Amino acid sequence: MGIIPTSDKFPVLVVLNPHSGRKQGLEAWENTVKPALNAANKPFRLIESNSQGHVISYFVDNIKPILTDLAQSLSTVAAGAASAQDTIMNPTSAKLQIIVLGGDGTVHEIVNGILKGVEGTGFVTDAFRPQVEFAVIPTGTGNAISTSLGVTSVQDAVNRFIAGKTVPLRIMSVTSLTTQLYTIVVNSYGLHCATVYDSEEFRHLGNDRFRQAAMKNVENLKQYEGKLSFYGRTQQYNRATTSLVDSSSSNDNIARTDTNTATLTLPGPFTYLLISKQASLEPGFTPTPFAKTSDDWMDVLAVQNVGQAEIMQMFGSTAIGTHVNQEHVEYIKAKTIELETPTQGRLCIDGEFLTIEAGPEGRVRFEVSSDLNIQIFRIFA
Repeated sequence: MGIIPTSDKFPVLVVLNPHSGRKQGLEAWENTVKPALNAANKPFRLIESNSQGHVISYFVDNIKPILTDLAQSLSTVAAGAASAQDTIMNPTSAKLQIIVLGGDGTVHEIVNGILKGVEGTGFVTDAFRPQVEFAVIPTGTGNAISTSLGVTSVQDAVNRFIAGKTVPLRIMSVTSLTTQLYTIVVNSYGLHCATVYDSEEFRHLGNDRFRQAAMKNVENLKQYEGKLSFYGRTQQYNRATTSLVDSSSSNDNIARTDTNTATLTLPGPFTYLLISKQASLEPGFTPTPFAKTSDDWMDVLAVQNVGQAEIMQMFGSTAIGTHVNQEHVEYIKAKTIELETPTQGRLCIDGEFLTIEAGPEGRVRFEVSSDLNIQIFRIFA
């Protein structure tokens, strides 16, 4: 016997964060998203976030029964049927669709809640590996994922969901001796991390809170000690050819595959450091223009030990991505990276903050995991 996916009859999970961004999520839900789901005859289940951390807790506690219900919604048919055979060959044809009315932080919480909820349980296997498909409605502050995919409005996001085309949403793992997290947008150290941290006091300004916090930190510019090490294959932006160049030769198999020997090191100190999966972090701010949501690379933007003039020059060119041609900017694509700091520091992870302990014991490793049971997410594009 085989199974035919009937997950089109399974309710869409709608995660509403009414406090995100300028608090437009509820209006977008009532006026645009809910009517579209009703018109398309798509059943839904509304999950409303009532506090910080509520979404991640919800999915940690409920993802196993949700997946159980999804599996039970699949119909058994004779093994000889063509559709059943297709399902046997492709166990990922079972789909859990989630509409997010909120920011990138809400998506971050859902991803981590799902993966923590199924960790070590055997719910996701070769025999049953559902795809989790996100439709992100841009009602957050930065809306990095939506902006990077070219989503221009709430209606545009809804239209893409109804059209049904998805691309992989690759996630990054962030690992230290004490921490295991997954990120979908950006990890940062130095000026960017300090900006996000200080932006909380300007939250009432919406997107402008980041600009205000950035100017505050530029006026009191600091350098942040640390070493960034790259493992395996990398690509570096070459300003002379205005292209990305593979940094390992075709015969250097060790450089391409070894994850224990660093093939490239940036010694710092860092003024500005980003490790991202998204090209844009908000409209008009494209710090990693070659980043792709759906590939297996992390894009690194590093500025080492510069002053206010160089940082302001970089900021002035990030709207269209031409800052990569500036002499003080390093742009690297990698799959495995480690950050080590000589003193205790702070790392920003999709808007959350992680304390980095000093020395090798506090080393943080960033990877785009190749584990198929982790890379189960897609996004409507």
